[in-house]
Amino acid sequence: MVLKLRELLIKKIAINLAAIRDEGRFYLTSKQRELVLQWLSNHDYLTQDITPHIMRHLITSQLYEMNFYKCTQLTDQMLIEFSTSQFKLKKLTIHKCDQVSDGGIRAITKNQRALEYVALRKQSRLTDQGLTELNSAFLREIDLRSNEKIKDNGILSLVSNNLNLRCIRLVNCYSLTGQCVIYIAEHLADKLEILDVEGLKYIDDISFAHLVNYCPNIRSLNLFGINSLNGDGLFTLFTRVTNMQQLNLSYTNCFSQKSMADYLCFMPSQLVDLCLSGTQLYDSQTLIRALIRLNCLEHLRLNGLSTVTDDGLKKILEVIGSQLKTIELNGYITVEALTDKGVEHVVRYCNSLRHLSLNLLSFTATLDSLYDLFSSKTRSLKLRTVLLSSARNINPNVIWKLVQNCPNLEHIDLSGIQQIDDSVLGLLKHCEKLSHLSIKGCKQITDDSLCELLSNCKFRCLILSGCFRLTDKSIFAMANSQPYLEEIYISGCVKISPVAVRYLQDCAVRRIFIDHKIPNCDPNQLMARNLDTGLFECVS
Repeated sequence: MVLKLRELLIKKIAINLAAIRDEGRFYLTSKQRELVLQWLSNHDYLTQDITPHIMRHLITSQLYEMNFYKCTQLTDQMLIEFSTSQFKLKKLTIHKCDQVSDGGIRAITKNQRALEYVALRKQSRLTDQGLTELNSAFLREIDLRSNEKIKDNGILSLVSNNLNLRCIRLVNCYSLTGQCVIYIAEHLADKLEILDVEGLKYIDDISFAHLVNYCPNIRSLNLFGINSLNGDGLFTLFTRVTNMQQLNLSYTNCFSQKSMADYLCFMPSQLVDLCLSGTQLYDSQTLIRALIRLNCLEHLRLNGLSTVTDDGLKKILEVIGSQLKTIELNGYITVEALTDKGVEHVVRYCNSLRHLSLNLLSFTATLDSLYDLFSSKTRSLKLRTVLLSSARNINPNVIWKLVQNCPNLEHIDLSGIQQIDDSVLGLLKHCEKLSHLSIKGCKQITDDSLCELLSNCKFRCLILSGCFRLTDKSIFAMANSQPYLEEIYISGCVKISPVAVRYLQDCAVRRIFIDHKIPNCDPNQLMARNLDTGLFECVS
C-alpha cells in the first residue's frame, strides 16, 4: 500500500506553501486547506516563519475544521492570529498542545457560533477561563478529558452557554466534584444523552437525583473508578432512567455490601453494553441474578472479578450467551477464579460473538475449547477481535485454527505466546481487515514475516515491543506501506535505530505515537541503502 495521490499532493503543497502564488489559493477546496494545515501540525512545520503563508493560503472563510494533535509548536499567538479571519468552524480539536493556554482557546472559539464538536484534551494550562467564549447553539459534543485545572464553575459556564449539548466527556478532570453533575443536569435537562465522568472524586445522592429528575433521556453513563458512589442514588437512577443503553461501573466498591449489591438487580433492562470490570461485588449469586434479567445485553465486560467462577459463568451464559456479541474476561491470573471450563461455557453458549477478549486469563489454561469456535466456518467469519495475551500454555492447534479460519479479524493480540513464529504470523496476511496487531514479547518473529504482513494489511496500531529480531528493514517497510499508522510500540527492539523511526514519522500522514526505548543507542546513527542488496544498513 502506498500513499494515495491526494495525500502526496497535500504533502507537496504543505512543504512548498511559502512558494505558492496568491492566485494558487483559489484552487484549494476547504477540505484540502484543512488537510494541509493538519499535515503542517502533525509534522512539526508549524513555525512562526510559515504562519503568514498559512494565513494567506489556508485560513479563509471556507475553513470548517481545525485539528492540532500533540503539536508543541502551536502557541496562543498563532491561535490569536488565526482567529482574525472570518472562518466558521464546525469542528475544533486541540490535543496536548502544551504551549496553548486560556488566551489561545478563548481567541479561537470566540464568535464561533457554528461549532458542532469541540475536543480540548490534555491541555495542562487550560482553566475555567478558557471555556468562557464557547457559545454555539449547534454544539452537540464536547470532550475535555484529562484537564486537571478545570473546576465546577468552568462546567457551569460551558453548559450555560451551550444548551443543546448532547454529549459531555470529563474523563480524569480531577478538580471536578459532584456539583458539576448538578450543573449539567439542570441546564441540559432532557437533551443530555451521554455523560462520561470517569475518575470523578465523588457523586452523592443529590447529584444522582438531579440526573434522574432532569435527564430522563440519558443513554450512556460512565462512572469508572468513582469509589465514593452513593448506592441509594444509583438505585434511583436504575429504576427511573429506563432508556439507558450503556453503563460502566468499573472499579467501584459500593456493591461490596449485600444491601448495596442487590441494587444491581435493578439495572435498566434495556442495557446493551455493560462493564463491571474490577468492581467489588458481594457474591456471585447477586451478579448472576443481575445479569440474567438483561434481555437486550450484547456487550459484557467482566474483567478481574473474584466473584466470577466457572459455574457462575455457566449460569449467566446459558441465559444471555446467545445474544452476546462481545465478552471480555481479562485479568483472572491473579484472581484465579476462571479456568478452561469457563472458556468452554463461552464457546458453547455464545454463538454470535464478534469480540472475544481473554487477556491474562490464566498461565495454565490450554484454551482447547477455542478450537471448536475457530473451526466453525459460520462463527469464525463473525469474529472481529480475538485477544489472548499471555496464554503461555495455549494449545498450538488453537493458534493455527485462529490464523487460518478467521479472515475478518480486525484486532488480534497474541502477546507473550512463545509459539508465535514467522509461520504463524505469515498466515495472518489473508486477514486484510487487520488494523491492530499485538505480538509483544514474541521473540521468534523476524523481518521476513512482518514485512510480508505489512504488504497486505492497513495497520493503525502495532505492538511489537520485545521482538528483538526486528531491524530497520521492518521500519522502512512500514514507512513505505503504512501511511495511516497511528501507534507503534517497539521498546526493546535493539536492532531498530532512531534514524529509521524518524523516517517512519516523516512518511506517515498523521502524527504517530512511537514508544521506542532501547539501551545504549546512538541517536545520530547514520543509515544508508546498500546498492547491492537494496537494504538499509548502519554506516560505520
